[in-house]
Amino acid sequence: MPDYAIIKNLCRELKIAVAELMNGEETEEKSVRVYDDEQIMDLLKRTQELEKQKNLLYSILLIVMGIALQALSQTLGGSVVKDFLSGLLLGISVGEMLVGVYFVGRNIAGR
Repeated sequence: MPDYAIIKNLCRELKIAVAELMNGEETEEKSVRVYDDEQIMDLLKRTQELEKQKNLLYSILLIVMGIALQALSQTLGGSVVKDFLSGLLLGISVGEMLVGVYFVGRNIAGR
């Protein structure tokens, strides 16, 4: 879905109403609209804001899970297998935290 900020301009260029764009079809002249363009625009804006918040929450969850795995990796050790598992968990935790930080930064930048 395009950014909600450009939808009005798009509708103006296409010479259609926002409701027609959202429905995907032209409205008949005799039809009654139960919502107006401003309500639809507000709904689209809120939907996109919620999507950004959800992505930010997932990113933060990745960072927290990475920290938890790093703490777990510190508790293992003592034998060859445990050392391997500890290193594996440490690597996965660093990867998770890096991905989480990348997506947090991307979300904050507004992409």
